Amino acid sequence: MSKYLELVEISDGVIVLRRSDSKESPLVKIEFSKEVKNLLNGMEFDVAKEMIKSGIETLNTDIDIESFDDELTEHLLDRENTNRVVH
Repeated sequence: MSKYLELVEISDGVIVLRRSDSKESPLVKIEFSKEVKNLLNGMEFDVAKEMIKSGIETLNTDIDIESFDDELTEHLLDRENTNRVVH
């Protein structure tokens, strides 16, 4: 099992969080309706990244955050990062 996670926008516009070694089984899928996509005006990936960040922060007291790769977690939560794939 890979210790790296990636946040990826896949071809049909769905944003997924998955293990880097498994393209078939995403851990989380985020899909926005056409109406919301229009409102977000191309910022869907940024909103999805914030949703994942919020989930991690919410669960921080209940999960072993030390089990996450520090560099990956920092990269995933970095607001300035415009990369569409997080490794």
